[in-house]
Amino acid sequence: MTGCRHGAKNTLVKNYLWLAERLGVEVHPRTTAVAVRPSGSGYRVETVRTGAWSRRGRRVFEADQVVFAAGALGTQRLLHAMQAGGTLPHLSGRVGALTRTNSEAILGAGVKRPAARRHGLDFTEGVAITSSFHPDEHTHIEPVRYGRGSNVMGFLQSALVDGGPRRPLRWLATMVAHPLTYLRLLSVRDWSSRTVIALVMQSVDNSLTTRYQRGRLRTVQGHGAPNPTWIPAGNEAVRLLADEIGGIPGGAVTDAFNVPMTAHILGGAAIGATPAEGVVDAYHRVFGHPGLHVVDGAAVAANLGVNPSLTITAQAERAMSLWPNKGEPDPRPPLGSAYERIAPVAPATPAVPPHAPAALRR
Repeated sequence: MTGCRHGAKNTLVKNYLWLAERLGVEVHPRTTAVAVRPSGSGYRVETVRTGAWSRRGRRVFEADQVVFAAGALGTQRLLHAMQAGGTLPHLSGRVGALTRTNSEAILGAGVKRPAARRHGLDFTEGVAITSSFHPDEHTHIEPVRYGRGSNVMGFLQSALVDGGPRRPLRWLATMVAHPLTYLRLLSVRDWSSRTVIALVMQSVDNSLTTRYQRGRLRTVQGHGAPNPTWIPAGNEAVRLLADEIGGIPGGAVTDAFNVPMTAHILGGAAIGATPAEGVVDAYHRVFGHPGLHVVDGAAVAANLGVNPSLTITAQAERAMSLWPNKGEPDPRPPLGSAYERIAPVAPATPAVPPHAPAALRR
């Protein structure tokens, strides 16, 4: 969740990027892509130095093939901006459609600091996510722990109030009725040691549509049912969790105003059979622009109801396994053609280079 002081957390710099560099890939850190423009038979990728306040650090890369993998919101922003600026005139009008929130609520239960000290409680010990359960057919809940000292999320916690009429007033009444309890929430000291997060996710069919206005993304209700402002099964589970640990159930401060939170924004450049249905085809190629690809969470078309990392990884692995090796014919049907199932392409170079450590070669 927040890293590992012992280096055991599996991250991109330890797996894919490390292996790619061993095979000759050059990585340019702290570089932000701001535009992709057609140029001859390929594309110009315009970049700036990440975090730069001026135009210094601008660079342009030339490429025949470009992969968007900036996360659902990053990829959407870039595609929206280029569509609005006319850079990619043939881009599907479905950019921003089927933006998914994983239909989530981020809840939790915490023990007051004096009680936690008295009973010697420390919920930071152990793996971040060890289990999950399904209170009903559409809802999935993961108990989550944060490492010692990772207390910033505690600033988002507030009283748990069910949805319905006059929710902000009921939230305020709860706070006023127990002023000392909720005033203590202003201090997040030892928060991770005495709090268990409940990440509530659903696989129901609801979505948002993002629109690009004055350089910013804005959302409107999308396909499917309205996104839930609260999940009853989640609130019930958190209250039972609080009873179990002798603590107080809580939700995000935005929940009281019917603004749910999510840790897993997905979609917005989803897979579709045609440009009228999606932004990319089944091989993750951008409709209307040969050589452009979306290979990240933006291509996920549904609320998964689980942490999406493995789904994103599986889609990326599949998409890359169907790419031709350099100089070899492309086995995929032409862009815009009907889907065909094809066999994966065996890589021309070994997945692990000969000069890799012996442990990896084994």
